[in-house]
Amino acid sequence: LGIGFRSSRVRSWLRTGRLHHTRFPGVYAAGRPDLPELGDLSSGLLFSGHRSALSGLSGLWWRGYLQRRPDLIYVDSPNRTRSRADLRIRHLATVRRTWHRKLPVTPTPSALLLATEQLSHNSLRLVIARAEFARETTLSSIEAACGRGIAGSSKLRAAMDAHLPQLAKCVNGLERDFVLLCEEHRLPIPEPNERVGRFRPDMLWADRMLIAELDGARAHSTPAQLIHDAARQRYLESRGYIVIRFTDEDMALRPAWVAAEVRTALARR
Repeated sequence: LGIGFRSSRVRSWLRTGRLHHTRFPGVYAAGRPDLPELGDLSSGLLFSGHRSALSGLSGLWWRGYLQRRPDLIYVDSPNRTRSRADLRIRHLATVRRTWHRKLPVTPTPSALLLATEQLSHNSLRLVIARAEFARETTLSSIEAACGRGIAGSSKLRAAMDAHLPQLAKCVNGLERDFVLLCEEHRLPIPEPNERVGRFRPDMLWADRMLIAELDGARAHSTPAQLIHDAARQRYLESRGYIVIRFTDEDMALRPAWVAAEVRTALARR
């Protein structure tokens, strides 16, 4: 209807399978009923109306700053369309937006302010680190979006005050937990995944010539994986580095011991 088709034609195409219902009333999919993520988000935006944009958790996830897709679709819209159980619409007089991977999204500072309702302190720090690392935003632009009376400002400022850029270079939760552990125990923060010759060790203190490798069960348990780990360690040690190793079980069950081992190793260098 929005592009000029009559209701009778839409009904006919629905009967013949040329169009399919989406989960949003009045929005239809052409060709196939199962929509990929792009199509599903597009249908939510179409339902929300002209000049709408992904915001909050949805905007941050679509930009790649969150790993898990939110359960709801979060949209900012200048229209009066009502929210649904699966679509949360924030109504604004004007929606600032840009395009990312074929979809309109609100600026990252605005999305961060809205997401403070759902994200923890450390999750906000992670998103800020990733956005800055991607050179998509800056701490000053995030600060400029905050202000007295603007919801989420105090939480976002607290996350910026504890900014930890190394989080952006962690490739998994185990690495992020290790960096946060070092921070908690006031240890020097290592650089994750910095290149050393042929390899990128998990954690590097370059000035101390110290490396920490983190062995998750999935990637460090088979015979082939263990052989690769041993060869990698020999190579790093041949270049003068001390290599210490911790398992995911060490991190989960005895983090204080891990911190003590790191402190001892750093003191020896």
